[in-house]
Amino acid sequence: MRKFLFPVIIGIVVLALADWYFITAANHSYEEKIKILSVMIEEQEKGTDSLATAAGLLKGALGSYGEAGVERLKAYGYLAGQQNSFGVERKASIRNTVLFSAAAFLLYLLSLGLLYGQCRRQWQGELRALSQTLDKFSKHIYELEIPEKMNGKEKEIDRIAGQLSALSEQLRYNEERLNMEKEETRSLVTDVSHQLKTPVAGLKTCFEILNQGNLNPEEEQEFLAQCMRQLAGLETLVGALVNISRMETGMIEIRREPADILETLVSAVNRVYLKAEGKQIAIEFEETEDLKPTIIPHDVKWLCEAFINILENAVKYSPVNTQIRVRMIRMATFLRIEIEDQGIGIPKENYHKIFKRFYRGESEEVRKAEGSGVGLYLTREILERHGGSVTVSSRYGSKRRGSTFVVQIPYD
Repeated sequence: MRKFLFPVIIGIVVLALADWYFITAANHSYEEKIKILSVMIEEQEKGTDSLATAAGLLKGALGSYGEAGVERLKAYGYLAGQQNSFGVERKASIRNTVLFSAAAFLLYLLSLGLLYGQCRRQWQGELRALSQTLDKFSKHIYELEIPEKMNGKEKEIDRIAGQLSALSEQLRYNEERLNMEKEETRSLVTDVSHQLKTPVAGLKTCFEILNQGNLNPEEEQEFLAQCMRQLAGLETLVGALVNISRMETGMIEIRREPADILETLVSAVNRVYLKAEGKQIAIEFEETEDLKPTIIPHDVKWLCEAFINILENAVKYSPVNTQIRVRMIRMATFLRIEIEDQGIGIPKENYHKIFKRFYRGESEEVRKAEGSGVGLYLTREILERHGGSVTVSSRYGSKRRGSTFVVQIPYD
């Protein structure tokens, strides 16, 4: 309502000024006519030609004011109450001006009222649209239907609609992320249950057999060794789950500091050396170029862990008396590290799957080997947090088998 108070005040002021102008003009016209008539009477009494005098007056050649003529008109009662044709005309002009102004003001108020009603209906419609949007939000329907009229000139309600639009996008994103996290949690519980089922079942069987007490010492030692293997598998799985949890919840913070990445890679090779030696697998650095210190900002501990996971997989799935070759290639903006084995290989359709959490492949060779299926997942997470990447290519289904893992790490 206050928005329309200002136009009403402006209308009153404009009409008042217009009335003042027209009434002033009518009074001035009346005074000029009486003045001309008075001068003509004076000139006529002097014997001067009144027509010539009138012509001169019309041309603006006013002489004396004609006070004597005015007195003569008053004496005869022509100016009393302005009861003359000029006065009557003046009053009619003022009356018509006032009536016209009043009619114009009423029409102006009517137009403002219609405009106000239209704006109010539009405003109420926009409020209903926003209210319906909020109702949809409460029902997890993040759709914002903005009327076309709200897309015109910038108004307060347009800004509110824009903010609601941004809010709807944020709510939709949050809900999608929440649903994704729920699905990932469900998948994680399923995967963990599946991973725990085998070692727990193995331990249960071993303990049941041991409790029977009818085993000879060799059999007893064999079942105890089997229990130790199952416990070691459980310990590895629990450690992997802890690392995944800490990584995904941000408890593990990657601290990138300048360090020689060659030393980090050599440290990872040393950590898997005994396992490789047990299968008579040689790990060799190929000198595609001079092996020299390469200082790159990285977290030594966690990047070493990523290399260890790749190397352990290479050792685990490679036959005895084979080789693992490591190459370092310096590119323009990043360091490329290739780790090539002569293992069982990976089908092309599984290149991306092997980096998923708990994925271990479907071949019999993979199923027989011990593992939790989280090593390569952690490797990918660690490298991505370094701004790098890891990919794989493989020769599978041919006489020459093996896989090549390619790690790329930016220089800064």
